[in-house]
Amino acid sequence: MKLLNNLSKKKIGFILNNMKVENIISNGISHHSSVKEVVGETLNTTVSLYKMRHTDEDIFSKFPEGDYHSGSRFNNNDDVVIRICSALSRTARKEYLNNKTAYLNKDMSESDELMLQGIVNSFIDTLSGREMDMIILDALRDCASSDHWYTFEKEWE
Repeated sequence: MKLLNNLSKKKIGFILNNMKVENIISNGISHHSSVKEVVGETLNTTVSLYKMRHTDEDIFSKFPEGDYHSGSRFNNNDDVVIRICSALSRTARKEYLNNKTAYLNKDMSESDELMLQGIVNSFIDTLSGREMDMIILDALRDCASSDHWYTFEKEWE
């Protein structure tokens, strides 16, 4: 990744002081590939460790009321990571890069992609274990909800 100039580093510092874990909500898959390039391996390891510390039953007991299923998405760490990266990207693009189409897979300029990567990488580095667990749990919830929908509710034609 290209080095960010001093102005960009100052902007990232300001953003990190204002970015909140509770704003990182997993809701499907959106723009995530550039984020996954810089934090994907770290997140994959972290998700694996989270699943080693908690049984499926324990994880499901932490979800809010709803319909969930332990299916392919929930059981695939990469699917969980993609949802985390999508949520991180969506929040950073929407709130801090003034991209109000954050839910769309619109192309970004190279400088905005680099800024996005720097924001997310720096944000991940600042998280406590408890905060990371909150983000992982929400992504697992999103996966389990999708697994339920595609297993039991979707009308397949």
